[in-house]
Amino acid sequence: MAKYKELAEKVLENVGGSGNVDQAWHCITRLRFNLHDKEQVKIEDIKKLDGVLGAQFSGDQFQVIVGNKVSDVYAELEPMVGSDGSGSGGEKKGQRQGIVSATMDFISGVFTPILPALAGAGLLKGFLALFVTLGWLNNEGDTWAILNAIGDSVFYFLPFFLAVSAARKVRTNEYLALVLAGTMMYPTFIDAANGLTDVTSFSIYGLNFISIPVLNYSSSVIPIILAVLLLKYVYNFVKKFMPSAISLMFSPMITFLIVVPITLWIIGPLGTNIGAGLSQVFVWLFDVAGPVAGLLLGGFMPLIIMTGMHYAFAPIAIQNINTIGNDSFLQPMMFISNLAQAGAAFGVAVRSKNKALKQLAVSSGISATIGITEPAMYGVNMKVKKPFIYAMISSGILGAFAGWYGFKAFALGGLVGVFAIPVFADPSGAVGPIVVALILFVLSLVLPFILTMIFGFEDVPEEGKAAEAPKATEEKKTQATSGTQTQTVVQSPLKGELVPLKDVSDPTFAQEIMGKGMAIEPSENHIVAPVSGTVMVLPDSKHAIGIKGDNGEEILIHIGIDTVSLKGEHFNALVKVDDRIEVGQKLIEFDREAIKAAGIQTVTMIIVTNTPDYLDVLSINDSGPVFEGEQLLTLVR
Repeated sequence: MAKYKELAEKVLENVGGSGNVDQAWHCITRLRFNLHDKEQVKIEDIKKLDGVLGAQFSGDQFQVIVGNKVSDVYAELEPMVGSDGSGSGGEKKGQRQGIVSATMDFISGVFTPILPALAGAGLLKGFLALFVTLGWLNNEGDTWAILNAIGDSVFYFLPFFLAVSAARKVRTNEYLALVLAGTMMYPTFIDAANGLTDVTSFSIYGLNFISIPVLNYSSSVIPIILAVLLLKYVYNFVKKFMPSAISLMFSPMITFLIVVPITLWIIGPLGTNIGAGLSQVFVWLFDVAGPVAGLLLGGFMPLIIMTGMHYAFAPIAIQNINTIGNDSFLQPMMFISNLAQAGAAFGVAVRSKNKALKQLAVSSGISATIGITEPAMYGVNMKVKKPFIYAMISSGILGAFAGWYGFKAFALGGLVGVFAIPVFADPSGAVGPIVVALILFVLSLVLPFILTMIFGFEDVPEEGKAAEAPKATEEKKTQATSGTQTQTVVQSPLKGELVPLKDVSDPTFAQEIMGKGMAIEPSENHIVAPVSGTVMVLPDSKHAIGIKGDNGEEILIHIGIDTVSLKGEHFNALVKVDDRIEVGQKLIEFDREAIKAAGIQTVTMIIVTNTPDYLDVLSINDSGPVFEGEQLLTLVR
């Protein structure tokens, strides 16, 4: 659709264009980017885009939170950055990822593309378990066997899926990666591991010290990922020295002869042991200190999801399901946390007097009930603050109960919400787990809803009623309070004629990219402080000044259009960076006539650069004369 294409174009433009994109992909609610130069990102402009719920860096990965239409937006974005999700830019400029950041980014990039397959197959297995529990399906019949094969196929052949996504992530040939997965899953090794043959180990190349253990790599996660990493470097090294005429045939063959034995001998067993070790740590943690582990993980799960760290837990959850048959930490805690965000949003919908916020809270609450929490978290609960805390408290309490009881998921459910309830059904047919899942479903919605209704929050006033700018203020008065709103007054820094910002010839100001405000055509040769505060920015050209006000307002006064080209000529600064200034204090002197004689406009912009921090920025008048010290803008929180 046109609106998704427009949003994709604007996001891409504000991350620095396709040339700045190293990789792009998406998860359930977010566009995710690896960028060559993150300094090019205009994060505040992206946050203002219609359709964007938020934007943030998680480590060195840039995330744009779009919500449940993210796949539509990505479908328009993908052709713009290339079919492999990458632009044409060069190497990253002086950026090095830390180990934790790089690991998180890598895991997210590997697992996100295969989530639809994992979610669909896992949910199908969950429904099968539920139907068996309810007596609707016989787990020995043909129908169950076929449907179970569908659900099992993704997990049994998981190394193939991971081989492709890992190869795409590290930029190596995905078909060569599939050969690694195919070798690891070859019946010779699978049969030996299952005891169908008498083979207990293998040797290769006549080297007796190489003893390849017999392991079953079906459903494994870490071995194939490590193998693909090795493949990338070996293949690139071999190609570097291979004559181009024979590289197509011999580079892959030599790579296989090196990588496959190392994988079967060292990397495979190492990855298997790492996965088993991590699995045992979490199982032990919930067995020994279940309530404490549940309290912490459940309570802080929204913050974990916000940073994308939940992807780091995905391999462990999959490992647990494949080895011990259940996941006791990731999906149970996400289930409780997601529903708590929904319950808090529904509380906001009932209690708020703002009609627009009510509608947003209802729709985002429904999305969170399904398992998509970003609209509720960013658009509602965090916006009014306290409901977000109520949701965290509720999920912590219920997480502690879940940890004490031993609440488990028996399959992977994808979107962890109401439709994921079947994954908590015990395949053995025991009724208890599904009953507990239904109880936690209700409590996770109700508890934060009640807390929100009882303790309340600071409501967002409706537009138009929020803050009517006062028509008269005392000369030195800079802040007023009305009900739950705070109004900060910005005085005019100079005398002249008002000019609406949209009429300024510089599109950066006219389109309010820097923020909302007003412009003035000066009739005097100096500017004064519009608020009391501190000088934040004062370039050598002295044509502009940035002020941090005592009430948190950030004001930019930009004298003229393109006056930076004068390199300070015709300007005289009377203050310096970090100086304390008082409202009405003279800041900069300039020569209007000399500036005009140089062919440069003198219209002066007064911009609130932290506009997103306010409900609105209101101007007293749109035209006519204005005097130094007269009220110019009202900032409403």
